[in-house]
Amino acid sequence: MHSGKITLICNLKNTFVVKDIALLEQMGYQVFLIHSPPYSDPLRFFWNRIREALLSLIYIPQSKACFSWFNDYHSSIPLALSRFFKTPFTLIVGGYDAVASQRLDYGIFLKNNFRQTLARWNYTYADSIWVVHKSLAEGCPNAAVDSGVQSGIQFFMPHLKTKIREVPTAYDSTFWKNSKPKKPKSVLTVANISDQRTFERKGIPLFIEMAKALPDFKFTLVGIEKTLEANTSYPKNVAVLGKQNREALQTLYGSHTYYFQGSQIEGLPNVLCEAMLCECIPIGKKVFGIPDAIGDTGFLFDSTTPIEKITSFFSSENTGLGTNARQRIKEHYPLIRRKKAFETSLIQDESDG
Repeated sequence: MHSGKITLICNLKNTFVVKDIALLEQMGYQVFLIHSPPYSDPLRFFWNRIREALLSLIYIPQSKACFSWFNDYHSSIPLALSRFFKTPFTLIVGGYDAVASQRLDYGIFLKNNFRQTLARWNYTYADSIWVVHKSLAEGCPNAAVDSGVQSGIQFFMPHLKTKIREVPTAYDSTFWKNSKPKKPKSVLTVANISDQRTFERKGIPLFIEMAKALPDFKFTLVGIEKTLEANTSYPKNVAVLGKQNREALQTLYGSHTYYFQGSQIEGLPNVLCEAMLCECIPIGKKVFGIPDAIGDTGFLFDSTTPIEKITSFFSSENTGLGTNARQRIKEHYPLIRRKKAFETSLIQDESDG
């Protein structure tokens, strides 16, 4: 058991952020959270920056280390103050902060503006960078060919000296497990979709095409906001649900046979790994961390794969793949792996200090 205090900074309080807080607390650390939601209106934007400065001045001098989930505006002031107080600072990179997509108008490196300048400064002056998948450091050639997405911190900043380490997110296999009989001919996808850009980025148009091509299958789309739901026409065999809590998701994963991950840009998808632990057979796009998660336990496609080839996978004999999928995530992404990364980082920080 360890002791001490850690500052964690985030702009979105996602499930993986909550999991990291819980993991650090289980390790014996007290976690100070600086949560700065990404407001675009000037008043709240500047209040966030003032709040970050005030909280950083209180938290960072007491902390052994700082971890910032994602590299954006919210990282810069805590990073500057961590350098002043000589507190080690790690940036955790998830996707947006290592890509540029012209077509989707997405990624920190897309526009040569103040936001990108700050991100580059953050990368340069952080003590270390963690990426959830190595493609966010090195780049993903498949994504470049597939949809013209440029990626990889080292691609955008070839002379960067900050140490980059692959530290995947981790999954609790004691919670994410199947306790329900699977409904045959059922396909699920989960994403937080609040705008058309995310709808495209997560591959939902292809999900709808698949549903049209397989009218005898039941498709479930989870996490879409009401306004978007009203603007899209869905086939009769597609059920559309809003955002679900952890327990409801576990039930949904457990009852569906297949899980679809059609993202064009993705680090290492949490929902895919959770679904695989619940013995869903995965179908995913051959980009970023998706092929490493799926391995040989499902079906991988790219933009040149005919829809007939994807849908034919559903009619093939796929016995045992769900069990294999669970085993793969258990072996590759256990909680102990992330815990060891935190331990190594914090021990290193102490010895450096």
